[in-house]
Amino acid sequence: MANLRFYKILLVVLLILNITNVFYIWINKSGMNEHGGPHRPDVFSFLCKELQLTEQQQRQYEDLRNEHHQSIENIQQKARLFREHFFDLIHTSPTDSVQVKQLADSIASTQQKIELATFYHFQKVRAICTPEQQKRFDEVIQDALKMMAPTPPPQH
Repeated sequence: MANLRFYKILLVVLLILNITNVFYIWINKSGMNEHGGPHRPDVFSFLCKELQLTEQQQRQYEDLRNEHHQSIENIQQKARLFREHFFDLIHTSPTDSVQVKQLADSIASTQQKIELATFYHFQKVRAICTPEQQKRFDEVIQDALKMMAPTPPPQH
């Protein structure tokens, strides 16, 4: 009889724990992106708010953002192809060290293009600002860039 009582109490405790876990996961899901990682802050909204951009400035900024996004996507696609060819060389014997170096340089060049495109993008964003907004832009741009930085992989 005591055994049955113990199992009933254990069942209730486990049920409460499961409900708590489901509730916790459900509450925290709003802070996750579609890949299961944390949401990255929205730089566009951040800068619009911090700089107090007008509707017209926001439209201009949105056009610049879309242009920048497309440019970065194209560069990243090239980088992925270079990386594929680069690591395909692992299978070749003997490895052509000149080709390895050329592909590594190509990968580095794509990263340089991304950095330059981002620099010029924000230079254009700054140009649509009033002098007061430009002062504020200079104060918050590092925060915006930190928001854009890749999130570190989860530690296992």
